[in-house]
Amino acid sequence: MKSPTVGPKVRVVMVTQHFNALTEAQAERLAILVEECGEVVQAACKILRHGYDSTNNGQMSETNRQQLQRELGDLLHAVERMARCGDVQRLAIEDRRKSKPAKIRPFLHHQEER
Repeated sequence: MKSPTVGPKVRVVMVTQHFNALTEAQAERLAILVEECGEVVQAACKILRHGYDSTNNGQMSETNRQQLQRELGDLLHAVERMARCGDVQRLAIEDRRKSKPAKIRPFLHHQEER
């Protein structure tokens, strides 16, 4: 039995009007950001529970510190992608980063100034 002939691949892009007025690309970038934030939270929680150098009794090929570093890199990539696409402004992020030390200082109990 002969299989039916399939024509050239056609990419269909659906445009939907959603109450948040996000494009599909914007929504995808936000989903990536949220996912990466969750993975950073999970890696940080493992460190709180087991320490930086734990490998979960040898069950993991990397330490919790290495996993956190990897996830932070992925998060920074998501932020950078959003900035490149105009979802957020690099300057606004940098301004906030610079102002944060003074805002958080009153709430720090164990940090040395660096």
